[in-house]
Amino acid sequence: MAYRPLKKLSPEDQWNRDRARIHALLGKVKKAQPGYDDDNYRDTILDISHGRADSSKELTDRERQELIDRLSVLAGEGPRKPWQPKDKRSYPGRPKNMDKRGQSRDEQLGKIEALLTIGKKSWAYADAIAKAVCKVDKVAWVKDGDLYKIITALRKQAQRQGWDLSGEKR
Repeated sequence: MAYRPLKKLSPEDQWNRDRARIHALLGKVKKAQPGYDDDNYRDTILDISHGRADSSKELTDRERQELIDRLSVLAGEGPRKPWQPKDKRSYPGRPKNMDKRGQSRDEQLGKIEALLTIGKKSWAYADAIAKAVCKVDKVAWVKDGDLYKIITALRKQAQRQGWDLSGEKR
């Protein structure tokens, strides 16, 4: 399936989406802060627009986003962050265990060691996996980009044998 960029919303569709979000947040704010009424809401709009508007319909896109952020904070949600890909090379469906940026060789070897310890296996067991999976005699000789294969094999073995992985970070 080919990647298709999201269709840009028309100004009217964007307003409808923002209006729904504003009113939902306004209801949450009124529940979270019983003293917050329509006068406070209008004052917030006046503050954001610098006295130019007293209705959310009259706000610009940027001002509406500021209103949504402020209402989110008042409702206890915190402002929303715009979506950004985790990595420039990321794409939908990319496996999460693939060669993560910032995950050093030491961290990967530490994870292998932890899995071996949980399963009460020796490094010879990991060397055998390296030989079968990566065609290399020792784990120490496996390329950095292939260490995830050994981690995956050990995790699958852990699932088959029921090792306790409750403390494992993913």
